[in-house]
Amino acid sequence: MGKIVEVLSSCSFSWEKLKEMKDNNVEFWAADGLTKLQIFEIDEREKSFYMVNQLGKRTWPFKYYKLEELHNKIHNRDIALQTYEIDKLVPTWGNYIVGLLKYFGCDKV
Repeated sequence: MGKIVEVLSSCSFSWEKLKEMKDNNVEFWAADGLTKLQIFEIDEREKSFYMVNQLGKRTWPFKYYKLEELHNKIHNRDIALQTYEIDKLVPTWGNYIVGLLKYFGCDKV
């Protein structure tokens, strides 16, 4: 039981945290360590968000439920927090998603 508490306390993943990141223009790194990202736009109604890189390239909208599903799979150890694993489930943007989840602390699992 102690390990579960430790894992949960090391991860700050939540919809509210995404909104806070956008409101505060928080920048984070993609998994490649070369691409700087920000949460660019949030759609409360659809519960989705966009990211943008330092060159202004926007992602297509990510549904929060899909990100939450990935987060839970990582914490349940069903998948690894690695770009090639995430790319299987979120083609093209795995590098960005891994960076975002690492920012939340999911790599401390």
